[in-house]
Amino acid sequence: MGKVKGKIGNIPGQILDFFSPLKPALVLFPFLIFFYFVVWQGLTKAKLARQIHERTSTKEELKRKNDELKIGIVAYTSAERIETLYRRTYQFLPISLGNRTVTIELPPIPNLDPKNK
Repeated sequence: MGKVKGKIGNIPGQILDFFSPLKPALVLFPFLIFFYFVVWQGLTKAKLARQIHERTSTKEELKRKNDELKIGIVAYTSAERIETLYRRTYQFLPISLGNRTVTIELPPIPNLDPKNK
């Protein structure tokens, strides 16, 4: 019975002896965690900056294409162009009032802010 009690009483010492080779790792662990998060944060920041740059350049390109399409719409739907096409199609016949194309510009839609209500 004395041997059993000696082994039980010595458990904390055995646990310390078991984990003693891990002491350097326990000391280095906070530094490794800090280094990992600094590197991780830097990589994430670089990744997000690259994505922002890509999205910004895509946005600018889409804006440019949108402007080109607007110019195309205005050019191809202008009254002068339609009238010229009509004259070419019907061999320069005079345009009767019923066949004339009239374009109207609508006033801009007022911006209804919910704050103003």
